[in-house]
Amino acid sequence: MTAQPETERPQWAKADVSVDVRGESCPIPELTAAKKLKEMPDAKVLEVLTDHQASVDVTLPDLARGKGYAFYSEKSGDLYRVFIAKR
Repeated sequence: MTAQPETERPQWAKADVSVDVRGESCPIPELTAAKKLKEMPDAKVLEVLTDHQASVDVTLPDLARGKGYAFYSEKSGDLYRVFIAKR
């Protein structure tokens, strides 16, 4: 698993746990994801649903990289689906 975004959804990007932070701006998406990741066991994948582009471009990737977790995001309309794999 890599911590860099990929072009096709990697096989590991299947949610074990999902949080919906649509309508929230920074720092709520990152704080919510960090709290949920802390509660999750290793080898699980968190999906974050958001419509806040700055979270997808900066804060969520930084969170994942800082912890050594894999990160992948995809966009559908105004919705971003962010996957963070906890190791």
